[in-house]
Amino acid sequence: MSLIILLPGIVFFFYILVRKPEIIAVLLFTFIMAKINFDVKALPLNTKALITMALFGRIMVDKETRLQFSEFLGVPYVKLLIVFLVYVIFISLWQDVFKVDFLKESIGDVMTTFCIYHFYFKLHAAKQLKAALIISGIICFSDLVYTYVVFGSFPMHRIYYQISGLADSLAEEDLDEMANWNYFGQMCGMGFVYILCDYVKNKSANKYTLWLLPVMLGGVMMSTSRSAILALLIISILIILNSINYQEQKKKLAKVGTFSIGVAVVSILLFASVGKYVNLNSKIVDEITSRLTQEPVAIIQKAMGQSYNVNNLGSMDWREESAENAYIAYMNMDLNEQLFGIGSGGFEKRNLGHGFNAHNATLLLLIENGIVGFCIYFLLVGGAIVQSILWKNFSPSLAVICFILIYGLGQNREWTSLITYLFVINLATEVQYLRVEKRNRLNDVPPAGPTIKIENSP
Repeated sequence: MSLIILLPGIVFFFYILVRKPEIIAVLLFTFIMAKINFDVKALPLNTKALITMALFGRIMVDKETRLQFSEFLGVPYVKLLIVFLVYVIFISLWQDVFKVDFLKESIGDVMTTFCIYHFYFKLHAAKQLKAALIISGIICFSDLVYTYVVFGSFPMHRIYYQISGLADSLAEEDLDEMANWNYFGQMCGMGFVYILCDYVKNKSANKYTLWLLPVMLGGVMMSTSRSAILALLIISILIILNSINYQEQKKKLAKVGTFSIGVAVVSILLFASVGKYVNLNSKIVDEITSRLTQEPVAIIQKAMGQSYNVNNLGSMDWREESAENAYIAYMNMDLNEQLFGIGSGGFEKRNLGHGFNAHNATLLLLIENGIVGFCIYFLLVGGAIVQSILWKNFSPSLAVICFILIYGLGQNREWTSLITYLFVINLATEVQYLRVEKRNRLNDVPPAGPTIKIENSP
C-alpha cells in the first residue's frame, strides 16, 4: 500500500525535476536549512542526498551547464571551500576520527553550492535560496508554536516528525536536535535579517514580505536564544547605519522600525501571560521570561564587574565553563595538533569538554582544524565578505553571513555547516555576476537579463 502511495509522488517529483528544476532547488535548500530528512530503506543514501544528486544530475545534462561547472570550480572561494573540506578530511584520517559520512557530506556540499551558482546565473537572483530561507523560518516558527501550545515546555517537538510517524523512532542525533532550540532561533533570525536587508536595499522588493518580519522575530523570541537575539540586533543596527544616508531606504527603515519595536514588546509581554490561555506551565513561562530579561542583565553586570545574582546567569554559567574547558584543551595540545588540528569530531571523541560541547565556535574551529585550517576558513569566509564590501554589494546574503558569524560565537559547528557555505558561495557568486556584467558592459555585450536593483548611492 505504501508503494502505491509513494509511486505517484516519485513520478511527480521527476516530472517537476525535468520541467521545473528551480522548484526542486527550493525543496533541497529547504530540507537543508529546516533540517528535514528521511532515511530510505534499502538505499545507502537519505532523501536529502538523493535530491541533491538528482538536481545536480538534472542541471548537468545541458552542455552549457557542464561548461558552467568548470567556471564554478574556477571561482577563488569555491577553490578555498574545496581546499578546506579536503584539508579536514586528511586531518581526520591522520587523527583516526575520519567518518565516511563526512566524505559524503563534503561531496554533497560542493554539488549543492554549484546548484546555488547555477541558478543565480540562470535567473540573475538568489530566488530559490530566499524562498527556502523564508519557508524554513516559517517551519521553525511553526515548530516553536506547536511545542508551546501542545506540550507546554521544551524540548522541541517537530511537526514533521509527528506527520511522518518518526516521533517514536528518533535517533540520538534527532533527540539532540530537539534539545537545541537555539537552532530554531537561528533560522528565524537569518530569515529576519535577510527580509529586512532585502526590503530596505532592493528597490523591487515585494512590500508584502514585510509582514513576515513579525513571524521571524516572534520565532527568535520564542526560541529564547540569546545568541540569535544578539546577532539580530547587531546586524539590524548595521543595516540601519548602512542605509540611513539614502532617502528611499530611510523611509523604508522608518516603517520597519516602528513595526519591529511594537512586535518585540508584544512578544515579551505575551510570554508573561500566555500560560493562562494555552497548555503552558508556569515553570516554563518563568524560565523564558528569565532568559529574555534577567539573564542578559546579569551577564552585563558580571562583565562590568558589578554585583549580580549568580542564579540569574542560567546556562551562561556552564557555557563559560565549557568555553574555558575548550581553551585549556587547546593550550594542552602539542604543537602539531595546535597547527593542524585533531580532525572533525575529535573534540567529542577525546571528551575534551568533559561532557560539555565547546560552545565557542572559534575555539572549536582551532581545536579540530588547527591554525592552518582556521586560516583557510577565514580566507574563505572573510575574503568573500571583504570582496563583497569592496564591490559595494551590501546584499541580504552578506547580512546573513555576518549574522551566522556572530550567532556562532557562542555555539558549536554553525560556522562550518552547509547552511553557512550556501550563503558564502552565494555571496561570492553575486560578486562574480557583477564582474561578468562589468566585463560585458566594457565589451558592449547586452546584459544577460534583469538584475536586482540595489541602491548604493545617495
